[in-house]
Amino acid sequence: MMNLNERARQMLEATEGKAEDLGISVHKFRCGTKLFDCGAAASGGVQAGLLMVQVGMAGLGSTWIEKKPTAGMPWMWISVLSDHPLEACYLSQAAHWAVDDGEFRAMGSGPGCLLNPNLGVGQALGYHEKSEKAVLILESPGLPGDESCRKLADLCEVDPENLTLMVAPTACLAGSVQIAARSLETGLHKLHQIGFDLRKVTSGMGSCPIAPLPGDNLTALGWTNDMVFLGASVCLFLRGTPEEKMKRLAEEMPSSRSPMYGKPFLQVLKEVGGFYQVDPGLFAPAEVTLMSLDSGAVFHAGTIDESGLAAVLKGNNYD
Repeated sequence: MMNLNERARQMLEATEGKAEDLGISVHKFRCGTKLFDCGAAASGGVQAGLLMVQVGMAGLGSTWIEKKPTAGMPWMWISVLSDHPLEACYLSQAAHWAVDDGEFRAMGSGPGCLLNPNLGVGQALGYHEKSEKAVLILESPGLPGDESCRKLADLCEVDPENLTLMVAPTACLAGSVQIAARSLETGLHKLHQIGFDLRKVTSGMGSCPIAPLPGDNLTALGWTNDMVFLGASVCLFLRGTPEEKMKRLAEEMPSSRSPMYGKPFLQVLKEVGGFYQVDPGLFAPAEVTLMSLDSGAVFHAGTIDESGLAAVLKGNNYD
């Protein structure tokens, strides 16, 4: 398999000619870094968000949008499917990088995180990637400057001209889409957080409702995460895991197992003081189904909180 950064870079190069059609603006900095603006200054849109998802997973998954009854009305949900969930979602798509260089702040994801030795992504799983190219997905209300691009490239140990960035705020369509598409990733995150070897997960699928758009990024941060905790549903296929252990895993995985569950995410943030102080166990799907590829046994736990989703869709708190 080609390394993840090379795969992501090739996807962007192949679609750059269609960027304008997707509402994406492409900029090139003096240092040579190329940036795809998917919703900060550009118009962006759902298709721009889908491209962010595909690139964020290094092309190792499929994603689609469909309408499903939610809170008494049709609503858009995004689904993700991968036969390489460890590489596509946990190693590549997860937001491993809290970018803060003093001039620019963002939540960073994408395969470029693997190249930052300070993060140690994949080391515990025996995964190491070296690449001359780096691709990062940045969730930020603004765009980085030339100096920030140089710093990011330096941390990824690549030349600035070999760094490619995709940027979107939380409070835009592309941003909301790419966050809702992290349902499968949150399932893997929770499994890893409770000590399970993700190399035993062979395939997976997740779905999540797309959050409505408020007028500010802070509220959007709350609503997008609420939709995952309350509405994400994940199915995972496992090998080499005894049925008794799978039953325990399924029971421990849902977001409702966290002591912070049941409050709007913005309230949780206010109480703990910051995103990375939130209980890691809350970042999980609402509903989980695990299937053993050894025995065929199926285990299910958790539930989609329809009343909570209805409150979010109406712009209300649900506690």
